[in-house]
Amino acid sequence: MAKTWRCAVVGTGVVGEWHVKLLPTFPNAKLVAVCDVDGAKAAEKLKKNNITGVAVYTSEAEMLAKEQIDIVHVCTPSGDHLAPAIMAMEAGKNVITEKPMEIKLDRIEKMHAVAKEKGVRIAGIFQNRWNESNRTIKKAVEEGRFGTLSFGACYTPWYRTDGYYRDGGWRGTWAMDGGGAIMNQSVHAIDLLQWIMGPIKVVSAHASSRIHPEIEVEDTLACSLTFANGAHGVIMGTTAMYPGGGVRIEVGGADGTAISEGGLKRFAFRDKRPEDQELLEKLNTKKSTTAGGSSATDVELDLHYRNISAILDSWDRGEDAETHPMESRKAVAIILAMYESAKKGGVPVEVK
Repeated sequence: MAKTWRCAVVGTGVVGEWHVKLLPTFPNAKLVAVCDVDGAKAAEKLKKNNITGVAVYTSEAEMLAKEQIDIVHVCTPSGDHLAPAIMAMEAGKNVITEKPMEIKLDRIEKMHAVAKEKGVRIAGIFQNRWNESNRTIKKAVEEGRFGTLSFGACYTPWYRTDGYYRDGGWRGTWAMDGGGAIMNQSVHAIDLLQWIMGPIKVVSAHASSRIHPEIEVEDTLACSLTFANGAHGVIMGTTAMYPGGGVRIEVGGADGTAISEGGLKRFAFRDKRPEDQELLEKLNTKKSTTAGGSSATDVELDLHYRNISAILDSWDRGEDAETHPMESRKAVAIILAMYESAKKGGVPVEVK
């Protein structure tokens, strides 16, 4: 019988509240504590979601000392994942971090090293890997149905207001957000693209802030790229396209093309199979949300549930989760290479 994981959430902002809402719905998890520098805000989030019997702390160290915890969910700003994660792991706790795992490669590598040293586990959130359309395309790549891959692309045509960047004071900054539309929003699609197509070798990017004059990072970036397998591609990400739309993933090759955009929009192969049309009919569904495209709260939580559930199942088996640190590192490495290229006027940069 699987164990019941005793969980705590550190950071109760927009995404932290999602974890607070979800954890009581798991049959094998129990929310026992929340921590936020603003204790009143944390308490309000519990009250808002009709959650009782959960302790509230303003100090992670105090929470770790007083509570019996198995997993700490780190939902602080992107550039502040390292410290709470390290503190939890040094106290012998497992960690689940929101995306990106961190905004610098050496920080992710340190988190990985501490987990190994302390004999605990750490995993990241990349919930769109659990979208059935994306998994269907990945399976087709693994089966070789595309033949020689020629092209892969991801597009994140989102929109955010100036108020979104002002809220909290950390968004749109290099120090705490790690970047703009690419590091914060497009990281999901970039993870999907490399997960499906394989490693990205070289990028050439251009970026600027088109409509958000107050932020120090980009709100729009366009990038051409070459994959390690020789295919070419494109990454586009923005928070400057009103009203904001869904993420689009395109994969094509000598023998087929597939497109995911909310659902499975195209799935056409030279070797036609009866189940292909069945998959299109099943997965080409109209979503009730833009999955984050129009606002940070326009998101259904079913994929977060599946992602966390998969992590717990892996840990129950004594295995690292699919989104372990060195896997979560890949999207960040691509993004940092794109930023380096953009700062140098679009010169080609190899992904480290």
